[in-house]
Amino acid sequence: MKSWNTDRHRIADSDHATVTLTDGRELVLADWETTEAAPDQDGRVYATLRGWIANAEGSGTHTDPYTLPVEAGRAQLAVAALRGREPLRDLAVHVDIHQPGKPHPNSWDHAGYLCTLTWPARRIDVDGNPMLETEIGSTRWTDPGNGREYDLTVAYLSEGEPYNPLGFVWRHYDGWRGGVPLLLPFYADNPSPAYGAGSALLLTDGPWAEVTKAPAIAGR
Repeated sequence: MKSWNTDRHRIADSDHATVTLTDGRELVLADWETTEAAPDQDGRVYATLRGWIANAEGSGTHTDPYTLPVEAGRAQLAVAALRGREPLRDLAVHVDIHQPGKPHPNSWDHAGYLCTLTWPARRIDVDGNPMLETEIGSTRWTDPGNGREYDLTVAYLSEGEPYNPLGFVWRHYDGWRGGVPLLLPFYADNPSPAYGAGSALLLTDGPWAEVTKAPAIAGR
């Protein structure tokens, strides 16, 4: 993928992919690429489709999660038409939209949002053989150590920590380690994980309390 900040790279010179979600919304991605990450310690291989959004609107800031035509966060992909390869179909994906900063000298002829769709492609054992994946997409998990059941669709704080609507919370985003759900930091109600806010924590690193059951911050 080329840098957006070059006078030789115009959107008209890039191949475009059309991504359609199940609700009918579309993303047009210029200069797209597909990649696969190295397997995690449990053998899960995550794949990504990344490109510059050609039909975007929004504030132009990297923290804006409401870049049209879709928001960041979870989504259901119906089909992604990619020239030269089989279309992607029927995938639960995570959408991340990032504006890396104001370009200089503003050589791109579109908004310059980088969009990444991520999904679990497969799971393999130490010899590279396919394994059944049953954890991705789970909405509940029971800690085998103490029998406590967790809702994987809600936000958490450390037990006893007051809730600050302008602070960070922790959410599960389909990541696992050793059969335990991972929690990622999210800023306020932003639907995508926060950049540079810290590493993932295990759900067993608690104790955790659901945000709706946390005490209010003093003065609020």
